[in-house]
Amino acid sequence: MDFKAVIFDPKDKRCVRSFLRFPETLYSKNELMQDIRTETDILSGRHILSHYFTAYPFLAFDSDENVAARCILTVYNDRSCAYIGFFECIDDTDAARCIFSAAEAQAQKLGCDSVVGPVDASFWIRYRLKTGCFDKQPYTGEPYNLPYYEKLFLENGYNVSGEYISNRYGTVPQSFINQKSIRRLQHFTETGCSICCLEKDTFDRSIREIYRMLITLYSDFQTFSPITEDEFCTLYSSMRYAADYRMVKIAYHDGKPVGFFVTLPNYGNASCGKLTLSKIMHIRRVKKSPHDYILLYLGADPEHPGLGKALSECMLRNICDKQAVSIGALIRKGKVTGSYFSQLIDHQYTYALYEKAVS
Repeated sequence: MDFKAVIFDPKDKRCVRSFLRFPETLYSKNELMQDIRTETDILSGRHILSHYFTAYPFLAFDSDENVAARCILTVYNDRSCAYIGFFECIDDTDAARCIFSAAEAQAQKLGCDSVVGPVDASFWIRYRLKTGCFDKQPYTGEPYNLPYYEKLFLENGYNVSGEYISNRYGTVPQSFINQKSIRRLQHFTETGCSICCLEKDTFDRSIREIYRMLITLYSDFQTFSPITEDEFCTLYSSMRYAADYRMVKIAYHDGKPVGFFVTLPNYGNASCGKLTLSKIMHIRRVKKSPHDYILLYLGADPEHPGLGKALSECMLRNICDKQAVSIGALIRKGKVTGSYFSQLIDHQYTYALYEKAVS
């Protein structure tokens, strides 16, 4: 079958509708992780981060004018690479080649020397491709896609530029002891470090403290781009309602924040798409008594070596008390945090980031 790809004007309502509706033709209800509001804001240029980049949306059609693929190419003025994201496609290499080629040609025209993806416009929105463990339902915050997407990237000339894992930990036996992490926690407690839980009354201050640490500690991550404190607070404002405050930790030394561990209950895809009454009720039930936690962000000041392990021990004790399972999410392969409490891992998810030279 022949395919054609077009870059479309975001003011074209018909194309925008086709772009937004396409994912629901590919995924089951339980698998769909689409955030229509974010996609709409990116297409319209109204997203809070839109001023950092220019977005070029593409659609590919088959000979019967049915949508076969979609993506958004994102270009930053201060970067030599372009990002390809919001990618969805039927299981057809030619359809993928058609839309990849169109996006790559646009990137080259704009002076970019490579295309990196999947990156949904920004580090702060979503990036990486899921490459394994598709027998499990997607968890909150997971970059979920169809199993054949890896093949589409590889068959169209993309090479792996980064590999990631998520570790799923089973329930922790009450008898479980890790002497090294216990000693780490004792050391920091004895040297005046306090580990506090997030609190409603101080949420605004705490989220800004996390930003100031994270913006430095995560600066060497792939696709990272700095944003302002106010932008970060807006993007993560939903944590005020979604977080289990007892399971978000901030470490202080002499009154200065020096580490953090952010987790969320696993809401699956209930927080994606339109918030229906049934979804709201589901979120409330999960938050009241979570059975699964997503371990999202862990960071520690390098001037306090071993603090990450101490924070992990503190979190492990909480999870053990709740007899919950947890997922250490989206860790760069080879990072030391990926080996924490390895004896408790019952399975591992895998992800990748890809790059292709276009100049």
